[in-house]
Amino acid sequence: MPDSPELLCRPADPACATAFADVILPRRLHRPFTYLIPDNLRGKVDIGQSVIVPFGTREIQGLVTALYGHLPSGVPVESLKAVRALASDVSGATLSAQQLNLSRWLAQRYAAPWGQCIKLVAPPMVPTTKGRVRYQPTDEGLRCVSHGNGLAAAEWQLLKRLCRRDGLEATTLERGKDSSITKALQGLIGKGCVFRRAVDGALPASRPRNEASTQVGQAGLINSAMGPVSVAREAVESWPAAVGEALSHAAGMPILLQSTQESRRWCLVQAAQETIRRGRRVLVVTGDVEHAKYLVDALASAGVPALLMHRTTSAKAQAAVWREVQAPSTNVVIGTRSAVFAPLERLGLIWVEGEDEEALKEEQVPRYHAREVAQHRALNEGALLVLSSSHPSLESWSMARRGVMTACLYRDDAVLPRVEVVDIHVLLKDRSQGLLSALVCEGLEAALLRNGLAVLYMNRRGFASVLHCRDCGAMPQCETCSIALTFSKNSQQMRCHYCGRARSVPDHCLQCQSLKLEPVGAGTERIEEDVRRLFPQVRVGRADGDTIRRPPEALAFRRALAAREFDVVIGTQMLFGLDLQGRAAFVAIPDADAGLHVSDFRAAERTYRGLVDAINLAEPLDAGGRVVVQTRFPDHHVMAALASGDESRFLEQELGFREMLEYPPFTQLVRLNISGTLEWAVIRAAERWAGLLRAEVIQSAPRPVGADLQASVDDVTVLGPSPAPHVRTRGRYCWQILVKSRQAGAGTEKILRTLERLERESRRGGLRFGIDVDPVTMV
Repeated sequence: MPDSPELLCRPADPACATAFADVILPRRLHRPFTYLIPDNLRGKVDIGQSVIVPFGTREIQGLVTALYGHLPSGVPVESLKAVRALASDVSGATLSAQQLNLSRWLAQRYAAPWGQCIKLVAPPMVPTTKGRVRYQPTDEGLRCVSHGNGLAAAEWQLLKRLCRRDGLEATTLERGKDSSITKALQGLIGKGCVFRRAVDGALPASRPRNEASTQVGQAGLINSAMGPVSVAREAVESWPAAVGEALSHAAGMPILLQSTQESRRWCLVQAAQETIRRGRRVLVVTGDVEHAKYLVDALASAGVPALLMHRTTSAKAQAAVWREVQAPSTNVVIGTRSAVFAPLERLGLIWVEGEDEEALKEEQVPRYHAREVAQHRALNEGALLVLSSSHPSLESWSMARRGVMTACLYRDDAVLPRVEVVDIHVLLKDRSQGLLSALVCEGLEAALLRNGLAVLYMNRRGFASVLHCRDCGAMPQCETCSIALTFSKNSQQMRCHYCGRARSVPDHCLQCQSLKLEPVGAGTERIEEDVRRLFPQVRVGRADGDTIRRPPEALAFRRALAAREFDVVIGTQMLFGLDLQGRAAFVAIPDADAGLHVSDFRAAERTYRGLVDAINLAEPLDAGGRVVVQTRFPDHHVMAALASGDESRFLEQELGFREMLEYPPFTQLVRLNISGTLEWAVIRAAERWAGLLRAEVIQSAPRPVGADLQASVDDVTVLGPSPAPHVRTRGRYCWQILVKSRQAGAGTEKILRTLERLERESRRGGLRFGIDVDPVTMV
């Protein structure tokens, strides 16, 4: 593959006696392959065009990334294979130079194979009726496989088979000519648990991943009805001028917008209308498909039609939307994280709604973050970037603090309730009350007396975290994962929330045979039991992953809530999608520390966001809204910020901790994952990879290394290897290596070079190697 730009030419150029094309293929490949362009295709092949090429024993579809008139010396033309044909692209689109450059940037930024990055920007391909067909589980199917609720026995057995193999080809399923399999397969497809895709080598649309939320059962919760809008006065006074000024510049400074959901909705409508008035187009990205629909309705109610774009639809529907996006009449596109690649020309505004949400980060290769992709597109396409949320991410706050973003913080203190942060050790002297202290009970009684709604937020489902033996301390663990099983009292089962395996509760400790097994920690089920025991006449509803698994269940719960069928609602983060903001007379957080001390440098930020969202469910202070936050650590900076109502206090302190410990946003962090079925092979591969990385770092600028566990040269630090937080998951052993660098990208080239060498050496143990640049979670 030639590197010199002077070798590039168009095939129609008469000077090109022979034409060659670089073609990137939709495989786990980091580089394109060079092909000969035959005489019958001279002058017809262009950069960004889809072509059919031979690859191994098959013919597959790829994209042309470069054209050449000459090959480098020493490369014989006879060694090249020829392009077979032009591909019939159903979308009728050729990738632009901008789209190709975006895919190349993705590969470099996230150390991902270019062949997989190209699929993100390429038009969706409708599977043809010819070729092989494969049936694969959807995200809904992956959730259902653990419990089988709503599935016939044959459907559940087939779904478990498909999940174990990550799908099966139709020829494999049809081999036995069993009509029950066909019936079960049709049932699973109808229930959204399985999808059918062609494996004919075309650039396929991505698997219908659930981009709606990281929380199970979130779909269908948000109420899209447009009621009266209450907008912060400061936003009304200053936002139109701020957004107008920013749009007036070709590369206006990005804006960090923080306000209530209603105020942000109003600001979005104003910005979209102004952008369209200037003859440019709008792209809105959010991590939740239901919230994307909500925003479509919000703009439609203001007279601004918008196109919804997400990848939970079929490939045919995606291709149709792709064509609509390119239509001149489409001015606004709203979608989930994959919509950030929408092929919009004349882009004037990119709006990232909920920019702090973890759902904006893709969990599969390429592991991109939609917020970063939006930043890159805005910079390169001259669009205004707006990062909008109720509580900014540390990354965005840091940029605003450094003056590279304009902060528009429209806080309305009038909508805040009274917040009491109390020490749980002082309150809970009587352990028989569980986590419902006298203060919480008092708040519940007061809310019920005024016929108001009470909400209890607990970000842990189940009756208890684990069962614990009082004699030996043992906790029942999953046989295939290295985590304790969550105890559910209602079903009398212990369940692994990683692989979905469930087992009945033993009557004795499996380690020491003691009968003293007791639940430790509390979940939503435990809180529900305590509320029903203390308030037997109260109507209680529970919203978590055990009670709401599918959109119809979510819709039924929301309707019951709207009909005031509940006096008390208990739930996890699902509460935040119930259109409850500012409606609860009383909110209690019985255990605010849940998740605060997990092995993750983002734990405090994640906990703070959840607690703030829970507090925002309460009515304003002037309406009697009250919140009780129970904690074991009232002096922790998260709790201190909640008590004072000063968010900047938390942000500044957390940034100080991050800087001191050299974590993002002050460094780039790359997590390298090594997993396999043989523990010794995983450990050996992890140690080998860490050794190769340290050698690369030291070779770049030799310096004595004094620590066994790290090598730091040119601000690149290699930490580990060490067992992953969950050392065994779904039967696979997991280890990890962390690579820190103060300069973005400083370590990724070294990582890719060492990985290529490691993969050649590692042939046993079913080893898999993963690269996650700036992960949003460490557990």
